[in-house]
Amino acid sequence: MASSFRLNITIPDKVVFDGEASSLVVPAEKGYLGVLAHHAPIIARLKPGKITLQSPDGKTSAFDLKTNGFLEFSENRATLLLDSLDIQS
Repeated sequence: MASSFRLNITIPDKVVFDGEASSLVVPAEKGYLGVLAHHAPIIARLKPGKITLQSPDGKTSAFDLKTNGFLEFSENRATLLLDSLDIQS
């Protein structure tokens, strides 16, 4: 089983995802950014694009980010704060 980290994806009216992830790819301002467990602390501004996460059991989920947002990763926890999000799969 791959190493994992805690991931929380929140939009103003609800928590979209709160659980373990083994990888996360987000559309940062200067290109796509990949995050794995124990990544160095980072804060990044996000732009519209595709967010992809993989759970420790190998299941992949994709979300379509239509607006800007923020990613924070610290102490093996990732938080995405977004205005809105469309679930693709």
